[in-house]
Amino acid sequence: MTDGSAAPQRIALLYGGPSSEHDVSVKSAASAGAALRAAGFDVHPVFVDRDGGWHLSPPTADINLAAPSPPAECLRLEQALTSLRALDPVCCFLGFHGTFGEDGRVQAALELAGLRYTGSGPLASGLAMDKVMARRIFRSVGLPVAPALELDSAVLQAPGGLEAAAACVVEAVGVPCVGKVAAGGSSVGVEIVRRREDLEATLLRLGAMWPTVLVERFIAGTELTCGVLRIQGEEVALPPVEIAPKPGRFFDYEVKYDPSLVEEICPARVSASATAELQRLAVAAHHALGCRGVSRTDAILDADGAIWLLETNTLPGLTPASLLPKAAAGAGMAYSDLLRHILAAAGVEVSAPSP
Repeated sequence: MTDGSAAPQRIALLYGGPSSEHDVSVKSAASAGAALRAAGFDVHPVFVDRDGGWHLSPPTADINLAAPSPPAECLRLEQALTSLRALDPVCCFLGFHGTFGEDGRVQAALELAGLRYTGSGPLASGLAMDKVMARRIFRSVGLPVAPALELDSAVLQAPGGLEAAAACVVEAVGVPCVGKVAAGGSSVGVEIVRRREDLEATLLRLGAMWPTVLVERFIAGTELTCGVLRIQGEEVALPPVEIAPKPGRFFDYEVKYDPSLVEEICPARVSASATAELQRLAVAAHHALGCRGVSRTDAILDADGAIWLLETNTLPGLTPASLLPKAAAGAGMAYSDLLRHILAAAGVEVSAPSP
């Protein structure tokens, strides 16, 4: 990806953070970091611990789950940004997932510091992370989403509020339904309610996690996901991946990262027309939110052939088990070329992809 006759391009690889997806972020960063180093980049790990402390390490440092190796000084955000500016990387490669690193806050800080970074900007990142806001935007441009209710968690805690909210859910959405916290990733804070008697307990549990709970109608069907990548100045939809959990399971956090519990099939076993429609919707969702460079949109194909959008991820996983690399491979793209396109969309000049 780099010209061997020139000095290696310096990249700061940011990962970790205080979100529930900390461990997944480290795994994504380990995969991306190894590939970037193999491609000739000078990769400097920037680890954010679970308490929000930043650790800038030399390019020889390991990327692991516990802490930087060798240990690095713990910095506050403003100190870390000053050190990053002094490092002067061509780009900050974002390996974060979930709140803190994917919701626009880090992106805003990097922009204020004048540092280039991969992925979407602060606004698109925040909108995509907030499932309520993303749904509103999808609906405003005519993209299909399931019927849903937005519930204020404070109302659920008030006397009689929980019972009234549950009754509204039954009337407007029905059971089974899917309860979600407004912001979260890797299916953290997502529960399927299959029985009316479980609804109130689920609402109370989710309401304790986030100020807003979203309850959507349960759509039975084939779960799909479609990556979008900017290639040579245009957004290109990758082959959809079919997600087929083992019987009795759904695509929750445990299933996502345990290959024995799910099949992920690329290309998806759907018709050519369904494939084309999902790809169109994924690009439309990417544009509606204002995403940059890369995204991955999840959807359900129901028994009648209709596609319903679930959410859009602005920093898709990059682990060996992640869906975006599988989709890229399904398009005949090497993992290193996937990273090349992500960097190019951020404005980094890189050489042509491998044949």
